[in-house]
Amino acid sequence: MSNEQMYRSGKAMGKTEEKADQLMDRASETASHAASEAQQKGEQLKNSTQETWESAKSSTRSAAESAKSSAESAANKASESAKESKDEASGFLQQTGENVMNAASSAVDAVKNTTAGAVDAVKNTTAGAVSSVKNTLGMSDDSSKR
Repeated sequence: MSNEQMYRSGKAMGKTEEKADQLMDRASETASHAASEAQQKGEQLKNSTQETWESAKSSTRSAAESAKSSAESAANKASESAKESKDEASGFLQQTGENVMNAASSAVDAVKNTTAGAVDAVKNTTAGAVSSVKNTLGMSDDSSKR
């Protein structure tokens, strides 16, 4: 091989090595950049997942506290309602008792009035019968006064 051919061959080989080095540098830079981006994306995903987890925990805690508060409120309302019903029932029973007592008192008064009327009627009937018997026997009411 001639000197010029060797020179050209060496020159071509040098260029090829230089191009290969450049390609290797670019590939290394691209791989490094891709690895850096992948690491950043991984960190972002990790942070996003952590934020989502914290948000879910907070929402769950908030929902549980809300449910507990609602249950306590419902229990308090039920207790108050039961007390009001008890008070109303007590008042109703007291009023009913008073009504029964008033009705019994009215019945007693009616019996007293009826009995008094019956006693007066019996007295009047007896007096009339006594007077009739006396008249029949010839005894007048005037003679009994003498």
